[in-house]
Amino acid sequence: MVELVEHRAEWGALFRSEADRLASALGPAVTAIEHIGSTAVPGLVAKPIIDLAARAAAGVDPFTLSSLVAPLGYERHRRGPKNHGVYVRSIGEQRTHILHVFAADEWETCNQRLFRDALLRDPAARARYGELKRALAGAADGRDYTAGKRDLVEEVLNVERARRGLPPTSAWDK
Repeated sequence: MVELVEHRAEWGALFRSEADRLASALGPAVTAIEHIGSTAVPGLVAKPIIDLAARAAAGVDPFTLSSLVAPLGYERHRRGPKNHGVYVRSIGEQRTHILHVFAADEWETCNQRLFRDALLRDPAARARYGELKRALAGAADGRDYTAGKRDLVEEVLNVERARRGLPPTSAWDK
């Protein structure tokens, strides 16, 4: 079952703390770390997992950072997206953090950052997304929850891409 909770003010501080730990561990391998996902959007219900996006430095392969983040409890998520590196941190079976690492030349147009920006900018899109998430939260399987959000995520994402003069894209990076 997908667990959603009301937005928590402390998520911003949890992001900053984890971003500092990651920046220290990753050093010059990354040039930026941002808060993404629903926990980055005030007022939006979310799974209580902090999502972070990092921009790999030029020439750094986003899929090769395991040795740098493993001491912080992160493991590479091999079943995730194929166009960027994903590393997860858990306590027991419960994920607490997901680190998405994007190649330097993909940073400005990565879907996760654009979608976050759209939700921060557009209260109507944010409300629609929150309502849909609540409706899907009873899904027994997280894959059904994710699939149920696809059309709206793609719609909101492509409105944001058009606003920036970018062509439409598929919402999923798998």
